[in-house]
Amino acid sequence: MDKKDYIIRQLGRTKHKKYESYVVSRIFHLLDDLDIKFITQQYVSRPEGRALTDLYFPQIQLHVEVDEEHHKSNVEDDRIREADIVNATGHEVVGIDVSTSIEQINDDISNLVGIIRTKVDRLKGKNLWVPWDLDSEFDSITYIRRGYIDISDNVAFKRIKDACNCFGHDYKGYQKAGASHPDSEILLWFPKLFPNDDWINEITDDENTIYERNTDDEISDEHVSSVLTQKKGEKHKRIVFAKVKGTLGDVLYRFRGLYKLDVDESNPEVGLVWNRSETRVVTYLNLSSGAL
Repeated sequence: MDKKDYIIRQLGRTKHKKYESYVVSRIFHLLDDLDIKFITQQYVSRPEGRALTDLYFPQIQLHVEVDEEHHKSNVEDDRIREADIVNATGHEVVGIDVSTSIEQINDDISNLVGIIRTKVDRLKGKNLWVPWDLDSEFDSITYIRRGYIDISDNVAFKRIKDACNCFGHDYKGYQKAGASHPDSEILLWFPKLFPNDDWINEITDDENTIYERNTDDEISDEHVSSVLTQKKGEKHKRIVFAKVKGTLGDVLYRFRGLYKLDVDESNPEVGLVWNRSETRVVTYLNLSSGAL
């Protein structure tokens, strides 16, 4: 998938929402900058469930909400929702009121485009601007050179092997749900965080806790006991890349953070309980690969 395909498909996601489609399309065309990435209908975790914002610019951490007429009857709910997004992510949320005249809507969009350009220019002035590169954002080399993976960067990989290669591996292919890490206490984990044929893995709405349990009670009991009785500290930390569907329906492995086993809360009935302890992890170069 190239940028043309990505952009057309992102814009196409708004086609059944006339006001959202107009606002998103006008913002994109007025910006006229293919170095700025945008995502339509972006999910955001909240303390109580998840929110869906209409437009998101990840490089400047800015969300855009298209406020239609019905929003006016839910002002307090919208205010709380916006506050939750800001508190949970640190991102900025800007609304475009489409219940006004077309002239006012266009003025508001023009003002927003100016804000976006100013934010981009500030990053450029500080040498912090990273132009949108569709290929490099899925490339392990990008994060090895950076030296870390941070949840604020919304990092995801198309293949498990690309995530593994951020931590000293040089895999050409890899399909297992777990892989080693340079730190013997850490396991790289690629779970499906939703019920499936073999596992009932669930993540809380705030993404701070993961529950891991096999669908077979006997296997689950053995698995929990095995992990809990491992040598103290061994593999009791996991760097999680959850299997998810991307915004365009493609399968991705999205970084969720470093999780530690909660020994006290884990048991055969509940399963293994993993609590997030870090949202940034260090990456490692495989010295034998010569990739850099």
